[in-house]
Amino acid sequence: MRPTSSLTWLSFITGATVMASEMAASRLMAPYFGSSTPVWAALISLVLGGLALGAHLGGRVADRSGRLTLLLSALCLSALALAMLPFLARVLLPGATAAVLGGRPMEGLGRVALLLVVAMPPLLVLGAVGPYVLRVGLAGVESAGAHAGRLSSASTVGSITGTLLAAFVVLPLLGTARTMALFAAVLGLTASWSLGWRWRLPAVGVPMVALALGAHALPRAPKAVDVAESPYAFIQVVKDENGTRSLVFDEGYAVQSVHRPGLPVRGEVFGHYLLVPAMAQAAPRAPRVLVLGLGAGTSARGLRETYPGVEVVGVELDAEVVRLGRAHFDLPSEVEVHVGDARAFLASDTRQYDVILVDAFRFPYVPFHLTTREFAAAVAARLKPGGVACFNVGRYAQERAVVEAVGATLATVFPEVRAADARNHSNTLLFAGAPGLAERLAARTASLPASLRPLAERVAGELKPVPEGEPLTDDRAPVELLTDAILLRALSSGEKLQ
Repeated sequence: MRPTSSLTWLSFITGATVMASEMAASRLMAPYFGSSTPVWAALISLVLGGLALGAHLGGRVADRSGRLTLLLSALCLSALALAMLPFLARVLLPGATAAVLGGRPMEGLGRVALLLVVAMPPLLVLGAVGPYVLRVGLAGVESAGAHAGRLSSASTVGSITGTLLAAFVVLPLLGTARTMALFAAVLGLTASWSLGWRWRLPAVGVPMVALALGAHALPRAPKAVDVAESPYAFIQVVKDENGTRSLVFDEGYAVQSVHRPGLPVRGEVFGHYLLVPAMAQAAPRAPRVLVLGLGAGTSARGLRETYPGVEVVGVELDAEVVRLGRAHFDLPSEVEVHVGDARAFLASDTRQYDVILVDAFRFPYVPFHLTTREFAAAVAARLKPGGVACFNVGRYAQERAVVEAVGATLATVFPEVRAADARNHSNTLLFAGAPGLAERLAARTASLPASLRPLAERVAGELKPVPEGEPLTDDRAPVELLTDAILLRALSSGEKLQ
């Protein structure tokens, strides 16, 4: 490995491994902590911190030792640790999430710390590669500047290659655990090539075993009947003892869709959506409804049950969710489904709708670009005169910072905005449209199915105006910061978030 070309290749491989592992690690954390901006920030900071400390230590060790075999041996051990991380995460992290949400944050932090004990050494070794190979290679080159530039360039190109391969090829094809195992195997093979079979066998063999067993590394609920790993989330279909099927994402503490065989759609949140056509100025005989955030189709199925002849158009970001909806949730074939971003769809669709439902809320965050004044204006532009929009917004108990921010934003676009809390700790529904929303709902309650009337009477009596405030915009919409503040206050008080 002493030739300059070999050092350049090693720099390329380690650069690719760092970025591919970081991409995979974000997916590894998502089933337990979600994939919000704060989670990404914490992960990136951890990786960069480990690499920085590794670079510092690696330069010092290289000055004292200068033996490349020492670095190569450490990289072989790092390959083993990277391949095993997903399996260790499955053991430790589910308990960490339950502990934090159950009001025991120290227990949760302890479990995360144990995982970091295994994750940090590979980061230190990968960070050490740059200064180490630079120091080792200086003995055989005439120009230090050209040598340093060549190694830095190779590492950067490797990082780009690892990022693109992981994001667009390996992760979609193989999934999280197998992606990490594959890049660990390549790293192990490269590092052990000149060390002989004593190092090559474990450095490549263990990652290959992890590659074969990758499907067992991600969590699976005891009652899960189907699981899928998409580019956006880890998804499970869970069936309880009564036959009710629930669709849950990532950390699994919020139900995205539900199907109760033989029973109509009437539960909290989903039932609220079925009331929205009754708030429009036109009588809801056969409304055209757009659902942004279709999920597995619970609201679409409920609309078809409640309003014969309704035309439902659904937009869902994740194709895997649509597949599971067809397979397990009786997503009606009559529903026109588009896979893509809700806001991008609004920009391209020219139709007018009686009702638009915005259900992109994913515990505990609402995507910021679906909360801004610009997005609200795009929704309003697609409503027929007298039409109504409904936005599902997250809260925690009486913590309403996000609800109030989104409500104030909608109030700058719509003539009237009214709020109603679902009977849970996490959802508030914001209804926006022409003045008289509550009055029209109350007047039409008798025409709704009998099972919906109690909810309609309750909502009509509870609808209240939203407070004024500074609107969210595409330039500034700190909804994640507001959500984080709510979670931190709840955790610091020792309350349960479940």
